[in-house]
Amino acid sequence: MTLKKKHLWTLLLGIIIISGCSKKSVVSSSGSDYKEDLSAVRPRFEYVEPAVDKPKAVTTPKTNPTPNTAADKPLYVNKKLDTVLDTLAKHNKSIRFINGFRIQIYVGNVRQEADGAKSYIYQAFPDLNPYVSYTQPTYRVKVGDFMYRGDAEQYLELIREQYSSAVILADRVDIKRSLMVSPVSDNN
Repeated sequence: MTLKKKHLWTLLLGIIIISGCSKKSVVSSSGSDYKEDLSAVRPRFEYVEPAVDKPKAVTTPKTNPTPNTAADKPLYVNKKLDTVLDTLAKHNKSIRFINGFRIQIYVGNVRQEADGAKSYIYQAFPDLNPYVSYTQPTYRVKVGDFMYRGDAEQYLELIREQYSSAVILADRVDIKRSLMVSPVSDNN
């Protein structure tokens, strides 16, 4: 019986090995090979034109049309939008200062020189505002309210004729005064 079992196991093992070596068929996953007609299972819809009842023509005497007061009233959304826009406008009006540029023309310990620099700016550039600050023991004279560095650079060239050490510094500037500064071409 052991011999029969050995032959049986050998035969079974041979069948398994031979079946493992056979060529396998691979199912293609490309869309072009797949063909199946699904029209039988698709739902069908029929379009029915809706019936529209036309109003009967009523002859009325022609009068001047009166404006529809309901259409003239603003919508609730418009009122709400107006209040938000008003709030934003009030907030924007309250903003006085922005990040901008000033030209520093004097840094030193002598008050008379700081006052001289200030008076020079008043005479040579009346549209620029000088700002004198004092932090013991140093006086600083800054000039102008420029929103853009390019505007400050135009004035810097003219100011350097008198003050060669003038430099442009970032500073908080007054919006209204910065709008009143005229381009350099107007000064000369």
